[in-house]
Amino acid sequence: MITIIFDKNLMRAPAMEEFLAMDRSHSVAFSDWTIIEMQKKNALTTSRESLTIAAKFPNQVFALRPIGDILDDEVRSKDDAVKLIDYAESVRLGQLAADLRRVPPPEHLGPMMQEAETYASTMIERLRNEVADWEDALVGAAGEFTREERRAIATKQKVSDATKRKAVALLLEATRNFMIDNQQKQGEKALAVKDAMSMFAFRYSLCVLIHTLAWIGEGAGRGKKLERRVNDAIDLQVAAVGTYFEGAFSGDKQVRDVSFVARTLLRQWGAYVGDDWQHPDLVGRS
Repeated sequence: MITIIFDKNLMRAPAMEEFLAMDRSHSVAFSDWTIIEMQKKNALTTSRESLTIAAKFPNQVFALRPIGDILDDEVRSKDDAVKLIDYAESVRLGQLAADLRRVPPPEHLGPMMQEAETYASTMIERLRNEVADWEDALVGAAGEFTREERRAIATKQKVSDATKRKAVALLLEATRNFMIDNQQKQGEKALAVKDAMSMFAFRYSLCVLIHTLAWIGEGAGRGKKLERRVNDAIDLQVAAVGTYFEGAFSGDKQVRDVSFVARTLLRQWGAYVGDDWQHPDLVGRS
């Protein structure tokens, strides 16, 4: 089974329908935050439009387990990655996609979607509070690098070993903070890096670091709107969980770039990453 993580921007895209129609072994998986983002406003209308393609391929569209439930998982193989799929939730998602196409709609649909919208709005507001001071954290991270190091990053020059060590230190600190903030198991011996690399916390922190370095390369300017930072946080989660599968597809260049770099680095470090999927028409092209 070839599984691609699609973000909200591509749920309605012809590319998703083409991918699913190409082969019955192809499947699409959505993270819980993709569904939350879809239902945060006008949930009934937005979900109907966003799940139109999913309704055509009920056996090829899956929901992933909530991010909060996979923090302890160590994913070291394709079999482990498959365990990230929530099959019960996938059935409910498929039923929702079908119900949204029915005329007249089932009586339970309106109240159910209103409840979903309330939940999604609450979760987005919680995330908004969490990333409110994210820009300050990015500025602090940028301050770890000298002007010369920031210039090297910006111009994509080969960086020094000292710069690399700073980046790795930031990554490990971010991983630790993420695990603590999300109430990872306490009191156990420290995880070895090779073990941490199999866990979502490390991969999400890696994506945040890549995002931070790109931000430094662009001049490290302030002023990004809070809503955009919320979207960034969701996008980086999509990129991170996509490393366990055959790719993370998005209409956002940032997500594509972060996904590519994260997958490349994790492979170089010996961590499990799903095989990269490429459109058959592009295979063999340079």
